[in-house]
Amino acid sequence: MVAITAPSSIEQIPLVQCPRANAGQQASATAIPCVDLSAPGAAAAVADACRSVGFFRATNHGVPARVAEALEARAMAFFALPTQEKLDMSGAARPMGYGSKSIGSNGDVGWLEYLLLSVSANTVKVSSLPPSLRAALEEYTAAVREVCGRVLELIAEGLGVDRSLLRAMVVGREGSDELVRVNHYPPCPLLPPVDCGVTGFGEHTDPQIISVLRSNRTAGLQIKLRDGRWVPVPPAPESFFVNVGDALQVLTNGRFRSVKHRVVAPEGAQSRLSVIYFGGPAPSQRIAPLPQVMRDGEQSLYREFTWAEYKTAMYKTRLADHRLGPFELRATATNRPPTPPSADPHCNGSGTCMPPPPLQQQVAEVH
Repeated sequence: MVAITAPSSIEQIPLVQCPRANAGQQASATAIPCVDLSAPGAAAAVADACRSVGFFRATNHGVPARVAEALEARAMAFFALPTQEKLDMSGAARPMGYGSKSIGSNGDVGWLEYLLLSVSANTVKVSSLPPSLRAALEEYTAAVREVCGRVLELIAEGLGVDRSLLRAMVVGREGSDELVRVNHYPPCPLLPPVDCGVTGFGEHTDPQIISVLRSNRTAGLQIKLRDGRWVPVPPAPESFFVNVGDALQVLTNGRFRSVKHRVVAPEGAQSRLSVIYFGGPAPSQRIAPLPQVMRDGEQSLYREFTWAEYKTAMYKTRLADHRLGPFELRATATNRPPTPPSADPHCNGSGTCMPPPPLQQQVAEVH
C-alpha cells in the first residue's frame, strides 16, 4: 500500500491530451529508432537517431538483467514505506532527496514520488538509505555509467570527432555532475476524459549531455516528435532509452536536438517505476558548439556558458520552459532549427488540456 499525500490535492495536477491508443502505437513503431550498440554500424545509427528524433532505444548494452531487476525490487520496497520514513532516510528534495507530487520549487506538480540522488565514483551520497537499496543503486549506476560512456563514444564517432571527446566530459572526470532519479508512479484514482491522461511528470527536455532511462513494464512515457505529435514509448525493460540533452544540442550547434518528453500516470492496477541516469559535465565545463563539427562560415546558434551557469538558470524555470532561450544567439532562418507546431488544435502548444474537476479527497490511497 502506497500513500501519496499533498496539501493541494489531485485536482491541481493538470491533464494532458494523449494520442489515441491505436494511432499512438503505430506512430511509436515507426518513430522510435532502435540501435544495437554492438552492431558494426552503431555509430552512424546513433548519430542518425540523435539527429532525427533526439531519442532512441538501445539494445545489446551489456548490463545484466539482474542488476536492473535488483534495483527495481529494492526501489519498490523503499516506496512502499510510510512517507515519514522515506523522508527520514533521504531528506526532502531540495532538490536532492525524496519528493512527492511537487517537482522542483517553481510550481510543477505530477502524480509521482521520487528519489533524486547525486552519484559519483560509484558512491550514492545518501548514507541513510537502506543498505540494500544503496548497494543496488551503486551497482546499477556503475553499469549504466559505462553505457553512457559507450553511447557518447558512438555519438562522437558519428559526428566525426575524437571518440573520447564527449565521454571525457562525463565518465571518469573528477567533479562531473552525475545524477540518478528513481521515479515511482502509482496507479492514479482519477478517471480522466477520453483521450486525456493525468500528468505524471510534465513535458520537459533534459538539461545534461545525455540521459539513460530504464523502466518496468508499465507504460506512460511519451516523446514529442518534430512535427508536434506526442507518441507513447512502449516499455522495454530489457533495453535502455537514450535522450539527447540540452548540452549536447549546444555542443552540436543544433544538429542534435534535445527531445521533449513527459509521463502520463498509470490508470491500471500496476505502478510504473523508472530509473534515469543523467550524464552531466563538471560545473566548470564550458558548453559551446564544438569547433570540430562547425562548417566553414557556420554561425554559432548559442553563446558559450559553463555547466554551472546553465544549472543555475535552469533551477529558476518551469519544466516546460524553453531553457536554452536565454543562451541562443540571433541567427538566420536557415541556420536555426525549426520549431514544431502544436499537435492538437484543442490544446495549447504543450498539449495541455482543460484541468480536471475538483475531487474532495486530500489523501489518495492507491495500490
